[in-house]
Amino acid sequence: MQKLLFLALCGVMALFQYELWFGRGGVYDNHNLSLNINQRLEYNQKLQDRNDAVVEHLLELKGSPELMEARSRRDLNLVKSNETLVMLDDTSNESAVK
Repeated sequence: MQKLLFLALCGVMALFQYELWFGRGGVYDNHNLSLNINQRLEYNQKLQDRNDAVVEHLLELKGSPELMEARSRRDLNLVKSNETLVMLDDTSNESAVK
């Protein structure tokens, strides 16, 4: 009788140990979650750095109307009402060089 009780208790302990190591919320699951959290924190830090750079650039543009005008002229080809925009095709120069 004692041997049977001892084996039953050993079986219950083995079941608890299995749940501790391999079950949901166990040691391996916790380790994988920790790795995932660290990866997400690194990714979030990269995104935060990029966002900070964008905010800094926007503050520069806000503070300097000349810089904003120069950027709009360059990127959006904006012109004033009394100006004429002349755009040259770069492909014609490349074919003449060849």
